[in-house]
Amino acid sequence: MRSGFARSFGGEAIFAAAGLKKPGISILSDEFLAKVRGMPQRNLAVEMLRKLLAGEIKTRGRKNVVQARSFAELLENSITRYQNRAIETAQVIEELIKLAKDMREANQRGLCSR
Repeated sequence: MRSGFARSFGGEAIFAAAGLKKPGISILSDEFLAKVRGMPQRNLAVEMLRKLLAGEIKTRGRKNVVQARSFAELLENSITRYQNRAIETAQVIEELIKLAKDMREANQRGLCSR
C-alpha cells in the first residue's frame, strides 16, 4: 500500500519536495543516484526511486518482456520488504540504487534497448 503522500502528489511534486530537478534521460546516472543516496528525506528518496524504476521497467517491457518482468519482481520484492518493515529505509535505498545500476548495465550490454 502506498503512502497517502505518494497517492496525493505526482512525480514532479516528489522531486520538488526533495529539492531535486526531475531527471531526464540520465535517471540511472551515477551522479543522480548519488544525489538520491544523500537526500535527507529518505522516505521521499524511496518513493522517487520506486517511481523512476517502475517507469523505466515499463518502458523496457516494450522491448524485452522477460527482462522487464525480472526487474519488476526485484523492485516489488524490495518495496514489499520495506513496507513490511523487514528492511530499513537506508537498506531499501541501496537495493533500489543497485537495481538501477543493474538496469543501466543491462542496457549497456545491449540486452534491452529503449
